[in-house]
Amino acid sequence: MAVLGGKDGEVFLRRLSWSKVWKLPKTGDGVKVTAIVWRPDSVVLAVGYSSGDMTLVDVESGDIVHTFNPCGEPITALSWENSIASLNEEAENLLLPELLPQPSKVNSSKLDTGSMLEGDKDLKNEELLSLLWIGLKNGLVYGYAFGLFPCCLLKLSKLSGMNETIGAVRSICPNGDHSQLCILADLRAGRSEVLLMTVDTPLITYCLKELYGLGVLYRQITGLMDCLISAQKALQEAWEDALVDLESKMVRYDNNDGQSSLSVDLMELLMFGHAGIKLEKFLVTDLTDKGLKRIGQAVELSYSNMQKLLVKHIVCANYQLSHYLTQLCGLAKQEDRFSCLGLQVNLCLSACRAAGSFTAKTAELQQVIDGSIKYLKTFFRWLYVTILRLSDEPIPPELATSTQQDVRFIANFLAKDFETDGQVRLDRIGQYLRNESLTSITSSKTRPWDMLAEACQTITNFPDSDLFQPRAERSLVQEFTHLEQQVKASFEAIPSAVGQTASLPFMTNLTLDCQSDGLDKIKITSRSINQPKDRCNLIGLTNSATPSSGFYLFEFASEKERKNLTRAAFFSFRRCDHLPPGEYKLSDMQFYNNEVMSVLLLTEENTTSIFLQLSLALLREQLAPIMSRRGPFNSSFQTELFASSFRVFNDFQATALGLSSSRKVAAIFSAAKRKVRIFDMEVEEEEDVEDEDQDIEDVSDLSQEISKDGGNQKDVSDVDMAVSP
Repeated sequence: MAVLGGKDGEVFLRRLSWSKVWKLPKTGDGVKVTAIVWRPDSVVLAVGYSSGDMTLVDVESGDIVHTFNPCGEPITALSWENSIASLNEEAENLLLPELLPQPSKVNSSKLDTGSMLEGDKDLKNEELLSLLWIGLKNGLVYGYAFGLFPCCLLKLSKLSGMNETIGAVRSICPNGDHSQLCILADLRAGRSEVLLMTVDTPLITYCLKELYGLGVLYRQITGLMDCLISAQKALQEAWEDALVDLESKMVRYDNNDGQSSLSVDLMELLMFGHAGIKLEKFLVTDLTDKGLKRIGQAVELSYSNMQKLLVKHIVCANYQLSHYLTQLCGLAKQEDRFSCLGLQVNLCLSACRAAGSFTAKTAELQQVIDGSIKYLKTFFRWLYVTILRLSDEPIPPELATSTQQDVRFIANFLAKDFETDGQVRLDRIGQYLRNESLTSITSSKTRPWDMLAEACQTITNFPDSDLFQPRAERSLVQEFTHLEQQVKASFEAIPSAVGQTASLPFMTNLTLDCQSDGLDKIKITSRSINQPKDRCNLIGLTNSATPSSGFYLFEFASEKERKNLTRAAFFSFRRCDHLPPGEYKLSDMQFYNNEVMSVLLLTEENTTSIFLQLSLALLREQLAPIMSRRGPFNSSFQTELFASSFRVFNDFQATALGLSSSRKVAAIFSAAKRKVRIFDMEVEEEEDVEDEDQDIEDVSDLSQEISKDGGNQKDVSDVDMAVSP
């Protein structure tokens, strides 16, 4: 599969037959897609935007799995790699519990339950610890375990110790165990100069299984927080539905006379048994007994939905959240393993207490809803009997009598819950769903937590730090906001703690042959090789904005014997044997696998294109060590190129390519984006040569999909393409 993102912010996935699988709409006006990367197992796609937003998308369905924004700066580089070691057995040493099945999320628009997204399931089935590295325009690099858990923050300007500020990160290439990153970034000096560096992150390697355990817990906790958010939205909608049903009839009474109050007139009717002419006309003519029945049934259904949401979703999710936060506290108490990562016991305990306070407030709201249902049923029954009496209709025997308790219920409902500021509002429940303090605080004699504390006198012997601390004046939304803040604070120190242990053993400047505003048009490709006897990172970049005359190749060794050994060379296509005579310019390049680099060339006249395969072994033989650790790279020498194979296109101007070694294919774009050729890179000898590529002549719909309104056709530089690895 191939994924493409345009500068208008749309992303769409196509099969190699070029049939469209799904399209992700743009996130906002002026927001561009700046980077795309596949998760190593190709089931999740990470998309970075100029707004700083990151979106994780399930490849099969196109559903958005997770969204976040590291710090609001535009995203300029992405890399997502696995750790080379499996951690399943080692993770058992963390004493993590068996993961509980998460409660299903709520479809708030329909108030029903929906199954978990397939993307959520995929995110939980990773056997290896994968890290998503995100480079930003301001020179920061974030690391996210499983693409979700922020576990590292690198400040390149601080690490470099330079007076100049480092700008946009262009490329990130981690080695197999993520102990070292090779990074290419701009220098903010108005010059066409980039900085190539290696950053050692030893704490990630040393605490790999600890980060794995924290990542698993973080993934579960954030999933449960999402469930709570969706359930609270559905709870708000259910309450608003009850309001709409009441206001559809009741609000007409107030509109007749601005000085009248429906609750006051109904209270007088309850106390004195006499209805004024206006109230009698409203009850008999506007409201009617049948209309009251319909309203009563609708409001009761809404209240019933609120009860279900509380019991089946909010309570269930919060109990699981408390369970995982307790496990997080257990990990934090293993200070010899987790204190170096910035995990603090007191912050984790605060999050645990916040979850307990949210549980207590949920029980309080559940009790308020139960009481409100009693009030509502009693109120509607009394109002129904009153309408029948005013209409001279017979009253059913079971409704003819009422008790003094019923009168107190109705009076309490009219005084505290029915009307506020001249508007019909069920405020006894509604106040819990607003992000403000409660206006009517429940008595301590009826609050579940206070009743428990009074019944169990031994609770008072515990220190306050060990107890839940629900605030009587806080609403449910305020308690959840406090819970969110405490959960965030528990993990907040981890990225900086890991980043502070990083060091920068190698750095060199590289001046490119282009204007400073053309640095985003240079072609960069990277590859991490993790063979038993060959562990290194390779970075290739053109010497100018494409089309360019050649490219640099850098090799950063990762083995202990060659640690911090860096070699490099510049390769020019003016000295390339086995190619037809002529002047060539490089349009695009990518590493195909550990042995081959693929390059697209254009002739000087832009009439002929060449798809060139270069042997990495031969290229690496010509690399020379870079002795200077802090200074400019000397590119005065040039080395000779040897083409292992190539293909000439006389009728096809190729300008961009996408490669997949596992699928053994190459996708090549024409300059006008009107033609794409799909090549089988490893054709069996017995197959017919004519079948080795698939030429898709007409892909004019590509331009239409990138520009939804059928605008101008996009240039090559307006589209980023990534083929599934």
